[in-house]
Amino acid sequence: MKELVYKTVDGTRPRKKEVSIEEIEDRRQMRVTKKWTCKYFVKSCQRFSPGENIQRWLTANQHRKSSVKNCYVLRHMDSCTGDVKIVCKVIGEFFVVNGLTVMKILYANSLRVHMTRVKQG
Repeated sequence: MKELVYKTVDGTRPRKKEVSIEEIEDRRQMRVTKKWTCKYFVKSCQRFSPGENIQRWLTANQHRKSSVKNCYVLRHMDSCTGDVKIVCKVIGEFFVVNGLTVMKILYANSLRVHMTRVKQG
């Protein structure tokens, strides 16, 4: 049996967006839960007048050290219960150009896998 849950959450202000998908699957003696979450935040917004050079501004601001993606992988195994949890996260930023407006977007994407033993009853 597989169960898919799709959820979209908008923040109280339109500067935050979250999308998540959860999948629950029962295998022989294990229940596997996978959750994929994408969070996006508008960190800054720069508006330009028609005479300004957007490309020059992007080049000057895109190569900062903060533009580097960070990736984390965590694994936890419980020897008593046999549960296994794996978390993969990627955190970074990118720019969006819409007309004469440049937005800096921060993102945090994560994949969580939780495997639990199913007790035979």
